[in-house]
Amino acid sequence: MQERKNDGYVGSYERLVDYGSQDGKEEKYLEIVDGKDIQDLYQVSQDNFYKIPGSPIAYWASKNIIRDFENGTSLGKIVNAKQGLATANNNRFLRQWFEVNINRIGFHCNNIEESVESRKKWFPYNKGGAYRKWYGNYDYVVNWQNDGYEIRHFVDSRGKIRSRPQNTDFYFKPAVTWSLITSSLFSMRYRLPGSIHDVSGMSLFYKDQDLKIIMGLLNTKVGQYLLSILNPTINFQIGNIESIPLLKLNYGNSEEIIQSNIALSRRDWDAFETSWDFKRSPLLVNKAVTLEQAYNNWSQEALDRFNQLKANEEELNRIFIDLYGLQNELTPEEDDKEVSVRKADQVRDIKAFLSYFIGCVFGRYSLDQDGLSYAGGDWNASLYSIFKPNKENIILLTDRQYFDDERDIIVRLREFLSKSFDSDHLTDNMNFIAQTLDPKKFERGVSAEQIIRDYFVNDFYKDHAKIYQKRPIYWEFNSGRNKGFKALMYLHRYTPEQLAMVRQYLHDLQPAMNDLIEIDNDLLDQETTASAKSKYRKIISTLNKQMNELVKYDQVLDHLSQSPVDLDLDDGVLANHDKLQQGEKLLTKL
Repeated sequence: MQERKNDGYVGSYERLVDYGSQDGKEEKYLEIVDGKDIQDLYQVSQDNFYKIPGSPIAYWASKNIIRDFENGTSLGKIVNAKQGLATANNNRFLRQWFEVNINRIGFHCNNIEESVESRKKWFPYNKGGAYRKWYGNYDYVVNWQNDGYEIRHFVDSRGKIRSRPQNTDFYFKPAVTWSLITSSLFSMRYRLPGSIHDVSGMSLFYKDQDLKIIMGLLNTKVGQYLLSILNPTINFQIGNIESIPLLKLNYGNSEEIIQSNIALSRRDWDAFETSWDFKRSPLLVNKAVTLEQAYNNWSQEALDRFNQLKANEEELNRIFIDLYGLQNELTPEEDDKEVSVRKADQVRDIKAFLSYFIGCVFGRYSLDQDGLSYAGGDWNASLYSIFKPNKENIILLTDRQYFDDERDIIVRLREFLSKSFDSDHLTDNMNFIAQTLDPKKFERGVSAEQIIRDYFVNDFYKDHAKIYQKRPIYWEFNSGRNKGFKALMYLHRYTPEQLAMVRQYLHDLQPAMNDLIEIDNDLLDQETTASAKSKYRKIISTLNKQMNELVKYDQVLDHLSQSPVDLDLDDGVLANHDKLQQGEKLLTKL
């Protein structure tokens, strides 16, 4: 054995990380040197460093921590910690799951053989993601058609293979996973069978229940503390995780708590429409008379879930703190920010309800059934009886009502609310939405309808694009800054005839807008006060600008509709969006 230098050497260390500014650190350092403060002074034998994998200079590590590293079995001897697929071109081979035809995704394959037999093209892809414990971050799919043939044969100009399909024997296996780079706190999630992992979604593979115990440890304060000793940065490599010591002890009821945590986190993840297991708006899960009552029910449900998960996590902290003998260094209590399920948020959740409404307008969802009703493939009209989708796959966004049929956004919303809740409370529900979206305008007496119209005209698409990570599935046709013509379309229902239909909607709008200009001109002539005349002049001026904008936009639609464009959902939102634009300002920019 190679002789270590300075065996038995005792060094003195001053811990200054808790003193933020340089001046604060210098002041504390001088106090320690002068003997005025010995709380942050550590005198440690260098031999202790050799007892921790990688020999980090963790001078603050207690005797109990050193003992844990000595007595525990490093995870690297228990589990398989593996990096996964490196595609070499994520833009080509990855998609957000909601971009593609849902029928081409293989969600439940247990191995490569099943993936090949399924004849699917896209498969769930574990790419790490944001801070979230226990369950979630199911965002991406990867093109692994025919055992990844296209990726395996992806070469550069010299014919050299660029991709790296590593550890393929572990593809589709259950795992616990973490993100390579974190913003602050470490978080680990259980990954169901059926995914391929990449180099950022690092994963551990082993027996299912043992994996959950390991995840439980690493999601506690004990796990955070052990990792901070092994690696004080925010970049957690496989080697750091493999060095964590697991004690062979009785973990009590921790397994039940961990299973509960997974279930709680999954219910939270699936309550939002960016989950592929989303069923319906959580405001429509429990029968409620009014939308406000539905929101209050949901708010209580989310709060109960949050509080239960927090209590569970604190109980796990207690269990592992006791097992690892760290009662003098750690406490079990958690800050709310460490709990990664969501409480209710009235603005966010009402906007999400309106997004679900738009999904029903286009047939993505149906009030008759849970889950996705249409996201590509063959259209089935029999799935919709309570609330029927718009036939032409278009809904107008106008700042006032021009039509009293399915072309108008508020007409459809009123119908939707009447079908979702007691129709006697339609006004109450409209008011609740408006008051949530813009309480100041509502207090000033602006009508609920106008506030909601303004939201759809001005802000809905921006919110939608943000929630869908700039890969929106509802596209906005936009004539320009004067907002003369705006309409939404559902990408998955697009056909090459769509632009001609959009142009027809524009043609329907022009005479209706002309009629309104004539009415406002008559009202202007009848007014006697200067303020009233000024009001109508502004309205007429705006309408004329919008009409001029419509004329120019009609030329764009005419030009593009002459050469119908085929879109392929497999190409993804960005490529298809650019393809439909064809250099013209047709759609709102992503």
